[in-house]
Amino acid sequence: MAQESLVVSFVLGVALIAAVVALTGRGWRQYSVAGGSTTGGGRSVVSRGADSPMVWTVAFLVAALAFGGATVLFVGGAEVSGMAALGGGFLLAATILVFASYVFYGTFVSARNRGLKNAQAALLGAWAIGSLFVLAVALKLFGAF
Repeated sequence: MAQESLVVSFVLGVALIAAVVALTGRGWRQYSVAGGSTTGGGRSVVSRGADSPMVWTVAFLVAALAFGGATVLFVGGAEVSGMAALGGGFLLAATILVFASYVFYGTFVSARNRGLKNAQAALLGAWAIGSLFVLAVALKLFGAF
């Protein structure tokens, strides 16, 4: 049973990487609206990187490998128990950080796209994170986890 799950995991991982390579390697067409320019003239490296699908793909793969490695360390059992606890702590902290960043950024961008200013959008993002924190504390007090 364990061998089958390893083979399936490997095949799906290879399929995912093949799909990413196929989608990012394709020459997508770009167009300019009403005489606008499609070049990155005057934009910073960070701004150009944030718009690049390859940067996002590499960041996702690095995050997936980090989570996978921490998970293997946590459940492996072949290493020192302190190392497993360290892997579990890293996995928990990274999961919370990624989830909180996702909620904050999603709320921020959604608010900005609805016409709010940066400060107002940041307030909504912080409010969403705070609401989730209060919910987690309430669930902890009720003994849910």
